[in-house]
Order: sequence, then structure tokens, then C-alpha cells
Amino acid sequence: MSATVQQSCTLTPGIPKSAADPDGLAMPAPAPDPGQALAEAPAEAPVLPSIPALDLEGRVPKELVHFRDQESVLVTGWVRRSPTEFTLAVEWPGSTSGTRPDPVLAAQTVRQCGLAISHAEFGVPLDHQSLLRDLNYSIDPTVPKAGNGPLRLTVDLRCSPVKKGRGDCALGAETMDFTVRQGRHTVIRAHSRSSWISPGVYSRLRGEYVSPAWGEWEVPPPVPAASVGCLSASEVVLAAGDRPGSWLLRNDVENKAMFDHPVDHVPGLALLAAAGQAAQAAVSPGILVPTGVTTSYSRYVEFDAPCRLEALVLPTDAPGHTAVEVIGVQNGEAAFRIGLRGLLR
Repeated sequence: MSATVQQSCTLTPGIPKSAADPDGLAMPAPAPDPGQALAEAPAEAPVLPSIPALDLEGRVPKELVHFRDQESVLVTGWVRRSPTEFTLAVEWPGSTSGTRPDPVLAAQTVRQCGLAISHAEFGVPLDHQSLLRDLNYSIDPTVPKAGNGPLRLTVDLRCSPVKKGRGDCALGAETMDFTVRQGRHTVIRAHSRSSWISPGVYSRLRGEYVSPAWGEWEVPPPVPAASVGCLSASEVVLAAGDRPGSWLLRNDVENKAMFDHPVDHVPGLALLAAAGQAAQAAVSPGILVPTGVTTSYSRYVEFDAPCRLEALVLPTDAPGHTAVEVIGVQNGEAAFRIGLRGLLR
């Protein structure tokens, strides 16, 4: 791989601060909520043949999934089943075996699978930017126990027909549907919509915000780790807000799980992590075990202004269940909404 990707997965802005996208990219209506997708899954999934791992010690090149740290790569290989269908092999850390799945790890898994296939199979250039329109997914509340070592998963991926842009440039698949399994057990079902744009278009879209002064902004102190379901302060991406049920986003570039490399706006996975922590704080002292996540993004979240998160616990008729909506507000305008539903323990 000679090219190096310098941009994480990018969120589609509804109202960009810079000039409008000349190619007319627009945000479509939100994708359907996956709802009871796991409950509707077949009782048994087919047994899949083994997938040969690729190079770099059994993981795909980091450039394919937009990382600088090879150890953060989850995808180990794939086979093509049809022009638009693939089965990928993924490895999670062994510590996830027998635990409740992390919504951020779940999103990272499907993200990496989609990026790798888009570049390697559909020919999307490595310097193009991925514009995430929406990502909705359902999660089984427990990952089955496995033996020692990494937890090996398979991901069935079905894509919409590949689109072509100007000059026959590959633009990838607009929609992707993922089914993640551990053996015969379905762990995640996800649906995403995204598109790709060239470096020139992205630069015009972002304007002066395309090159922020990396890491020079103020990072407020974290809230107590236990209050947001974390084990250590280094994992906390929230600071105290000015009132109950409100927090400030912490963009600490030393948190390599959120910031693998410099980017020009807050990555979507960091916003998802923040929403998860805010939702946990909102239901405390209970413990939220997410079984479904919905996302909606309307503006980029920038590094040069505070972003406030507010969590609202929604009523639910199911005993032992809860739902929380988290709204991110920056410069007086809603930037994103992330909904988490699940078990309350």
C-alpha cells in the first residue's frame, strides 16, 4: 500500500460550515430501525468454510480500514460470494468472550468491514473520504464464551450495486447490511448507508476546518470513570456539564482508541462512545446493556467549540428495559442524535 489515508470515516453534514458540496450530496431519510432483527434471525446460521487470513500477521493492511495502528485492525480476511456479497473473518480481543458486547466495538467491526471491501473489492481510491449517512444496528446482550485467545467472528456482508462517478471512478456501494456471528450465534445485525467523495470535493466542503490545530484545544477534566461505566479515567470522553443530565465532550488526543491519527472533526466513533457514556450516566445506578443503537448526524462536530451532550431517558412498556436518547449540541445547534435501547440491570 503506497497511499496513506489521513481521514477517519466522515459524517455527512446537513449544513456544512464551508461552501456547499458542488456534487450535490444530500442526506437521505434515516434508515429503518433494525428493531427486532436479532429476534427475527434464523435459529441456526449456516456453517461457513474457513477464510484464509491475509498478510501482516493475519490482518488486512491498516490503510484499508483508515488506521495508523496495525494492532487496531480487526479484519483478518474475506471471501467473495457474489458481485455484491462477501464473508469476512474478524477477531475481537479474547477479553470480550462471554461479556456484553461494546456498542463502539460493534460499530468499529462493521465500519472496518465496509471500508476494506469498498477499497479492495470495489476500487474506491484510498484518498477518498467516506461520508457516513446512517448506521443502525442491533446487538445480542451476551457474546458466547469461547476458548483462550482472540474471539473469532464471521461477518456476512450484502451490498447494494456499486455506483460509478465521473470518469468511471468507483464510488462504492451506497447501502450495506451486516450479520456478525460467533459460530452459529448471531451477535450483531447492522445496516449502513454511505457515499464517497474525492479529496478536492472534501476540501471545498470543509473549507478552513479541513486543517485544525491538532490537539491545541482545551480538554476539561473527566467525570468519575465509574459514573459512565468506565474502568479508568483515560477511557472517559465526558466532562461535567452545567446542569444535571448534561455533559461536555472531551476530545483528548491521547485517547488512541478514539483518535488513532489526526482528523479534521470529531470522529463518529468518539461521538458514539460519548453517547454511550452519557446514557449509562443517565440510568445510573442501573447498568445499561445495549441491544440496539440508532444514529442521526446533521452537522460536523468541530474541535474549536464546546459540544454539550444531553441525555433523555424515554418511557418503555417492557419491564427491565430502557431507552435513552442522547443529543449533541454545538454552537446552539443539534449536531447529532444517538439512541440506545437495551436491558437495565
